[in-house]
Amino acid sequence: MAVYLHSSVSHSACGQSWQPEPLRFVTSPNQHIALGNGNQVLFYAMDKLAIDVTEKRLFKALSASLKALIQQSGLSSQELSQTALLLGSTSLDIGTLTPDTEKAIGLPKIDRLSQYLQLEIGLHPLHMVINTACTASINAVIYGKKLIEQAGFKHVIVIGCEFYNQLTLAGFDSLDLLSQKHLKCFHQQRDGLLLGEGIGALLLSEEKPQKLPCYRILQGHSSCDTYSLTMTAEDGSHIQSVLHSAISQSGLSTSDIDLVKVHGTATYNNDIAEYHALQRCFTTPAPIFALKPYIGHTLGACGAIEMALMDRLLQQDYLPVPEYVEQESELIMLAFAPKTKPLRDYKNVLINHCGFGGNNAAIVLETQQP
Repeated sequence: MAVYLHSSVSHSACGQSWQPEPLRFVTSPNQHIALGNGNQVLFYAMDKLAIDVTEKRLFKALSASLKALIQQSGLSSQELSQTALLLGSTSLDIGTLTPDTEKAIGLPKIDRLSQYLQLEIGLHPLHMVINTACTASINAVIYGKKLIEQAGFKHVIVIGCEFYNQLTLAGFDSLDLLSQKHLKCFHQQRDGLLLGEGIGALLLSEEKPQKLPCYRILQGHSSCDTYSLTMTAEDGSHIQSVLHSAISQSGLSTSDIDLVKVHGTATYNNDIAEYHALQRCFTTPAPIFALKPYIGHTLGACGAIEMALMDRLLQQDYLPVPEYVEQESELIMLAFAPKTKPLRDYKNVLINHCGFGGNNAAIVLETQQP
């Protein structure tokens, strides 16, 4: 059974994809955040949404994105009532909790956000939260495809969301993982990642959308390694295994892959592991492109946000290339796809994501031409 990316919206530092103004692919973070220890960190905040830690901000942003997706999809109330919801995130609504050093803090139910959206929109009672670190929402896409193929659903909504969270920023800062300037993935002199927030909402469907071009989801694969409690094997062996499984289950060989959307966090170890994985997987590596230089690392939301951005870029037939790749090409570890080649000319696109704790996931998309 064919499963398509029918509709998508995103809200990130690039903008709101459902608004008439074009998205902005700029590599400069839009916020400076002061941490409790006095450090200043850079951050990619959602466009046109002032930063605060209130629940109102969180629910307002989620509702706006989901309603925009539904309007774009054209689904009726009856169809929505038969549509499942999968939500992938790392920290969910934890950033809205008020810390209290004098007592324990009660955490809300993990499915609080998905239940809120399911009730507000009138979706099918099946709503689930997937929490596998940075692969959360891409795993939700893989699971959503299975719900359509094996559980009788015609449509599944996948949402990836990550919101401003001081605890997350402080944690990454304490590990010296944050860059002081820019996120430069696969640059030999990269100095760390930058965090971001955002929402990606996807409608997976057995129905081919009227808009073309579009993406058909061929197959996905996800797995955890046992190399470390915190990271994947630096030799790339486990990532390579996941990539190979996704490709072979799609009925393709590695030579059929025309483009790779990399995870590309710009931390030393992650980029090394992903670099080695691509070298092991491909005899002649396909060109790559990356989206985190424009939105930061949105953790558990990155899979859905970046897929929504890919969908929008496919409609525009455009592939952005970070400035540092063009200006310092001799220091780039992998070959980036040129901006001069239309995105729709790449038939088979491999998407890679890596998660904290060694959870790795990959999906193969096939471009459907007009």
